[in-house]
Amino acid sequence: MPTLFLLSGGSSLALLERITIFPPKLTVGVTDERFSENPKANNFAQLAETSFFQKAQESGAYFIDTRVQPGEDIQVFSKRFEDAIRAWKEEHPGGTVVITQGVGVDGHTFGIMPYPKDRQAFSELFEGKNWVVGYDAGSRNEHPLRATITIPFLQEVDFSVVYMAGKEKGQALSRMLAKEGTLWETPARIVREMKEVHVFTDIPT
Repeated sequence: MPTLFLLSGGSSLALLERITIFPPKLTVGVTDERFSENPKANNFAQLAETSFFQKAQESGAYFIDTRVQPGEDIQVFSKRFEDAIRAWKEEHPGGTVVITQGVGVDGHTFGIMPYPKDRQAFSELFEGKNWVVGYDAGSRNEHPLRATITIPFLQEVDFSVVYMAGKEKGQALSRMLAKEGTLWETPARIVREMKEVHVFTDIPT
């Protein structure tokens, strides 16, 4: 069965090193991207440096390359990103979508940042019709220009593996799992609305 495997960046890339089995018809990409030509900042560029990437390439996997191309602005870039994901879904309507998912101290997940004082802005950015949105996160993140998958796309995901490590994320984990709360304050709460999610953490609950 065709599989789309989208990976979050950062520390969760270390999880990939133990993967040694690659299914046929595998396509690999990232869940969100920093709009930067700097290979030390761009998530796909970092992924391309891992042994996982090399092994996937040797196995015949395909890739959705989200390295910034010359002349692209953030909107052109995010459209190319979304078009690639939609093209995969159209070509493989019965395919499986699997993602890895990180959560920040502030409760953000992927590039979906919290907007605790502006529910409307959050909704317009992340709950519209687009599967990928490019935007300026401003002071919310050290890499302000970014493109990220959105809430509507997450509802298309079949399996998500959430990785949270470090006691400093304890409050974010509690807010994510709480019975009550909002997405615009804690975007990671989207896990409660997704098809199947497995959370791995070293934080006592």
